Amino acid sequence: MSTDHVRGIQTLRPNELELFVDHWMSNKAKAYSATQVWAGTGDKGRDVVGFLSPQRFEGPWHLFQAKQLKSVLRMPDILPELAKVFHHANRDGTSLPAAYHFIAPQGAARAVLEGIGHPTRLRQTIIDQWDQNCATKIVERATVPLTSELLALIQRFDFASVYLFDVYAILKDPHIRPTLVKFFGADPGPYASEGTPDAIADVEENYLAQIVQAYEERARASFPDVAAVLAHGEFREHLWEQRTRYFEAAYFKRHYRDNTLEQELVDFGQQIYHGVVGAYRASYPDTLARIDGVTDRAASVVPAGILAPYARVEVKQGFCHHLANEGRLPWKR
Repeated sequence: MSTDHVRGIQTLRPNELELFVDHWMSNKAKAYSATQVWAGTGDKGRDVVGFLSPQRFEGPWHLFQAKQLKSVLRMPDILPELAKVFHHANRDGTSLPAAYHFIAPQGAARAVLEGIGHPTRLRQTIIDQWDQNCATKIVERATVPLTSELLALIQRFDFASVYLFDVYAILKDPHIRPTLVKFFGADPGPYASEGTPDAIADVEENYLAQIVQAYEERARASFPDVAAVLAHGEFREHLWEQRTRYFEAAYFKRHYRDNTLEQELVDFGQQIYHGVVGAYRASYPDTLARIDGVTDRAASVVPAGILAPYARVEVKQGFCHHLANEGRLPWKR
């Protein structure tokens, strides 16, 4: 955890923190079908919302309240925000959130931590302190009394679904890295290689079929499938090397697709393409010579950008097979 990231998050302006949270939530693709920022007046106590279904507010949803304060979050800070949600749910008939998250980079006072740690105590606190900390802070220039309808909503709400994220909890979240890359240029870290599987995967079918044709062309023999190539023996090592390169590029893509901005990976792929396309268009005695010539050229490409330090030779060479797989640079011209 970088102290620069701690300081960076803690010094974001309030509107920047809302955008930071929205980008962070959008990375939780498996958790939310969509996210939305509610900025400015009329947000009804909702800074960022994460919808768990296409039904949006008519289905379950999570609320994220970003509180960028100069000091720790205190009970008078959180009670009015909770009260706004109850008030607007009562007035408009909208559903209450399935979970309420306070995003407070500076942390929270002990009373808030105790309240969130004891849900029934937090419920009673908002009831007891409604007149003092809520009634005049929900609607501008108006007083909202604690009616029986509001009380019923408060009694029904599960206060165990109220959570707090301070800056350290934010940085521990497994989905935060792409947001740190976007806002602070964070290092996305190295990818993890899982090696080359023995079994041929379905995703390899296209580029491997092209390589098998190249072997047939060179050997003047027929290879019905990869197994026939392996049985022949002459190209066994060469084929393994190409598969290794393919999978190293696949692991590279998977890691940085999850841990950086999508554009970074797109830009990296474009650099490889432009670095090898000249060699691809050169004249060769056969297709296998083209494969070797292009992958040799890929090894010497020096890409720029935040992914460059982790672009091993086999990754750059593997991108050539991905380009062949996608039909951008098919091996057989």
